[in-house]
This record gives sequence, C-alpha cells and structure tokens, in this order.
Amino acid sequence: MHVFWDRGYHDASLPDLLEGMELSRGSFYKAFVDKRGVYLRALDAYIEDAVRSVGETLHSNPSPKAAIREAFSQQVDQASGTEGLRGCFVVFAAVEMLPEDKEVAPRISRLFRRLQDLYAAAIIRAQALGEIDPGLDERTLARFLVCQIQGMRVLAKAGADRAETRAMVELALKALG
Repeated sequence: MHVFWDRGYHDASLPDLLEGMELSRGSFYKAFVDKRGVYLRALDAYIEDAVRSVGETLHSNPSPKAAIREAFSQQVDQASGTEGLRGCFVVFAAVEMLPEDKEVAPRISRLFRRLQDLYAAAIIRAQALGEIDPGLDERTLARFLVCQIQGMRVLAKAGADRAETRAMVELALKALG
C-alpha cells in the first residue's frame, strides 16, 4: 500500500513493490498474480481500515455529536505534519484512476457511501438526543461532512497547517448546529 501511496499505481514498478513488500518475484506472483491485484487489495485494505476506524470513533461516545467532533479531530491529526503532506490514499487513487478505471471507481464510491451512512446514523442518534437540529436532512449533512473531510485532506496535502485545518473543522461542525 505504501509504495502505491507514495508513487501512485502507474509509477510503482515491480522492483519497487518487491522491495516494499520484501518479497521475491516468485512469491509475489504466487500470492498476487500481478501488480493490479496488489493495488486493488491495498486499496481494499485501506478502505476497510478507514471505515472500521470511523465507525469505532462514531460509536465511542454516548454523545453522537461529540463522537463526530472526535472523528474530525482524528482527521486533523491525519491531515497534519508529514502525514498530511502525504495525503489520503483514496483521494490519490481517485485522482489518478478515475473515471476510467471500472474496478477502482465502485470501490471509492462504496467507501464514500459507507462513510456517509456512518455519519448519517450518528446524526440521527444526535437528533434523537436533541444535539443536532432534527429539521436537518441527515443524508445531506453526512455528505457535506464527508466532503469536508476529503477537501481538508487535499488542502493539507497542499500545505495547510494544523491551525488552518482546525479552523476548517470548526466551521464544518457549525453546520451541525
């Protein structure tokens, strides 16, 4: 994953992958068949980890609104410093591979839908507790939050610092009421 994350799919060579995975050529082909197979597995692993992490965070606090704030705080951490300059693997994959790639596109779309579902569920719980205005549409608000996170990750890659990123989060969270 890290080789593709650092170089992209097209610029990652087989020698780069063998070195990064500490595999021989024979072991690589036995386990993965080809570069494409490794890329898709790396993307799937990243996506599953992201969904799991966000899901755990959004269920970690009795206050759903506080859990949403915590999820955004974690994104600030990921969007800061050296890690922030590296960017998000999914955003990198989307920019490099879409719209042409018919295997990557549904994976990325599915990730964003799953994240939106997690945020929508947290918003519904928060609305039931009176933490978020029940008049707000949870799906629209969830899409907005996911869009803000991805945009924040892109701006961090372009050099936005922690204070700028934190200010973006505070503004986005005001939409929750």
